[in-house]
Amino acid sequence: MPVTYMHWRVSGALLVLGWSSALHAAPKPAPSKPQPAAPKPAPSKSEAQIIKDKCIADADEGQSLRDGGKLLDARTRFVGCASSTCPGVVTKECSAWLADVEERLPTVVITARDGHDIDLVDVRVSVDGQPFLDKLTGTQVPIDPGPHDMRFEYSRGGEGPFVVDEKVVISERQKGRVLQVPFPNVNPRTEAMLPSPVPEPAPPPKTTRSAPVAAYVVGGAGLLALGSFAFFGIKGRSDYNDLKDTCEPNCNKSDADAVKTKFLVADISLGVGVAALGVATYLFLTHRSDEAPRVTTSQGRPHLIQHALGHTVVTPTRGGGWLAGYETRF
Repeated sequence: MPVTYMHWRVSGALLVLGWSSALHAAPKPAPSKPQPAAPKPAPSKSEAQIIKDKCIADADEGQSLRDGGKLLDARTRFVGCASSTCPGVVTKECSAWLADVEERLPTVVITARDGHDIDLVDVRVSVDGQPFLDKLTGTQVPIDPGPHDMRFEYSRGGEGPFVVDEKVVISERQKGRVLQVPFPNVNPRTEAMLPSPVPEPAPPPKTTRSAPVAAYVVGGAGLLALGSFAFFGIKGRSDYNDLKDTCEPNCNKSDADAVKTKFLVADISLGVGVAALGVATYLFLTHRSDEAPRVTTSQGRPHLIQHALGHTVVTPTRGGGWLAGYETRF
């Protein structure tokens, strides 16, 4: 069967040809791209390098904080970079900066008292809104210089908190400044507890300065003595002139003695008068109104007048006169 055989051959050839065409027509798979290699991890810093970097950072930040007036934070940074673990150059510079900051850093001592002037301990302190102290210790505490808003709070049992706000200005290099904070509403002092005012002593009564009696008495005696001096002096001079004109040099001895007696009395009167007036002046000037003279009198007996510097004795005479004597003490 030639036809059948040829058909089979053609069909087989077509089949082979179609299969071959199909193989050539099918898309070829794309070649795979190579995957990028994973990045290698960076080599880790050594511990020594980490410490060195931190020392340098502390030194830089400490200088910035110091220049900005933040001495407390600057001190912390300088303490870090002044460590012996830092490089020698950094340690030397930071040590010098740390000493300068310590000298410039001010300190305060805070105390608080209640209404009875009793010290309080459990007082919380904040500075510029940040906690500063949990309680008072009476020791110096460093603080940054400059103006600060400070708040002091005290609580007791169910009472409080009692709050006191103050604005203070702290100066550089000011060490140990005491800040006393009163809490008058804590244990307040009532009116009954307040000490009664001590009455002021009444002023002494005003007294007028008057001359002492002794000054008048002695002064009067002095004036009388001067009067006696004038009388006997004038009388003696008159009698002397008469004798000189009438009988000199053969005058009666009794008449001459009478003239001498008048002159003697005049001289004595002058001495007594001057002395008495001097004593009277002294009594007048040294008299003190706060020590009034005390006069002791008795009829017919001497009068004793006591004063600041002594006493004067005034004795009555039989003829109705007075004899005054002055005694003083030193």
